[in-house]
Amino acid sequence: MILNVRDLSVRLRQLCTLLLAALAVTIAATLPLQAQTAITATEGKKPMQYMLLIYGDPKLEPAYGTPEFETMMGGFFALNERMKADQVLISGEGLQGVETATSVKLRGGKVETMDGPFAETREHLGGYYVIDVPDLDSALRYAAMVPSAAWGTVEVRPLMNYNPTEQ
Repeated sequence: MILNVRDLSVRLRQLCTLLLAALAVTIAATLPLQAQTAITATEGKKPMQYMLLIYGDPKLEPAYGTPEFETMMGGFFALNERMKADQVLISGEGLQGVETATSVKLRGGKVETMDGPFAETREHLGGYYVIDVPDLDSALRYAAMVPSAAWGTVEVRPLMNYNPTEQ
């Protein structure tokens, strides 16, 4: 059996993806108690909500039905349970593919719609979490536990608070 460079590259990328996802699951499950406490301890600070926007290149994600895909999903399930146990998870969900998106613009008083995402990018927004944590450092620790951070990007952004009584 002769492997060409492209086949070898694809197999190597799949192996790296599997190993990185397994590492993320291991880190999320085995943080020492001191680190776990540090994530959720508020130390008198009022928690703030952050959105973790999960971007990934579909070409780099594990294929559905493969062991790598199952490992990745196991990582997401472990992270969900971890954030629930830490009482920081507000909401989170995956998104359907960009081919199901419709973008809306208002130009000159007229509504314009177009199929697909607004911007052409290699990485697609695939899901999100909204978490309630004491500070940006805590939000970044959770973002690092998102399995797809191993091959994509997790953008961490604070949510606006329009209720002045909560500030």
